[in-house]
Amino acid sequence: MFTLYKFELRKIINRKILWITGGILLMALLLWGLASAVLPQSREYSTVSLSGLEMNRAEREAAEQIAGRKIEQKLLDEMQPAYEEFIVDGDYKKALPYLDIYNFIGTVLETNASAEILNCDSDTFYAMLNTKLEANALAGREENISYNEQLFYQGYFDGWRQMASMMKVLACMEIMFIAICLSTVFTVEHTRKTDQIILCSRFGKKRLYFAKLMAGLTVGIAFTLILSLLMFGIIAFLYGFDGYNTILQFVLMRPFNLTLGQAVMILIGLSFAGAILVSVFTMALSELTKNSVGTIGIIAGILILTMFIMEMPANLKILSEIWYMLPSNLVSLNGAFRYSMFLLGERAMLSYQIAPIVYFAMAIIFSIIGKIVYNRYQISGR
Repeated sequence: MFTLYKFELRKIINRKILWITGGILLMALLLWGLASAVLPQSREYSTVSLSGLEMNRAEREAAEQIAGRKIEQKLLDEMQPAYEEFIVDGDYKKALPYLDIYNFIGTVLETNASAEILNCDSDTFYAMLNTKLEANALAGREENISYNEQLFYQGYFDGWRQMASMMKVLACMEIMFIAICLSTVFTVEHTRKTDQIILCSRFGKKRLYFAKLMAGLTVGIAFTLILSLLMFGIIAFLYGFDGYNTILQFVLMRPFNLTLGQAVMILIGLSFAGAILVSVFTMALSELTKNSVGTIGIIAGILILTMFIMEMPANLKILSEIWYMLPSNLVSLNGAFRYSMFLLGERAMLSYQIAPIVYFAMAIIFSIIGKIVYNRYQISGR
């Protein structure tokens, strides 16, 4: 079995399409990182032309000035004159340390008006924050949280914020790679008419199928790992990874007791779970259609559809649940950190909690379907 696995793995790795597709996707990610570092970046607070790397460094150094401070009235009283001076004379350096606090208050108040943000006191801020969290909570959840002047600003966290926003892009890249590179694992035997020879071999209908499946899974998981490591390296260079303990509410106004760093690690785990499911689905679908181009077209069509339809109405319960369980939708803050229709006792599960179980079950189902089709075709598909 292991010999068959190594042979099939070598066959996949030696295909030019794998190196071309993987190289293009990794190069695109590298070019994005390079462009983000050297090209001038526009910021709403600055008219100075600085590269992305220089601007990120300035924001990090400024944020360190108030890192570890409690978000309370004293801090808001310091922020107000600094921002008012910036509005008058355009000197953003004094206001820059408070940028994240300013934006957070604006998100809570649902406004971009500087007058409303700067005139907001701590009592109003926490009352509005708790109201929004309660509105997004599910009745009966023990995890529902509220804040009463207990929040601390952990400092600069753009690295984790950028990583979270890029996870959906990474998921789409891994799906395209898997669809293109694994759609030929089974179909190449049919197009080259070698399936009849395989039928006569010792393990033609039994072990070979699972050897191919495991080889494809290895390639899908390995590319996801390489993609994730490259993304980590780019983000570490551009932004750093300060602010792991920043609360999730800075970027997602939902009542979950998680830090932004924890949320990103959950998304990375989901990307690997998604890679397993998509790998199995791609290989099973290619065996069902006997056409690699058709398999790529179906998966690419679903992927494009998820890019155009950003949200599914909540009243379409089953359809909405299926929609957000798609890997291209799930591997994002909005997709993973939402209430699922699945229950544990009387408690609703979160999408990221139930997804690995659903993915594992679906991967088994697809592999069984693929196995049945594979065996029947070898008998009747002459």
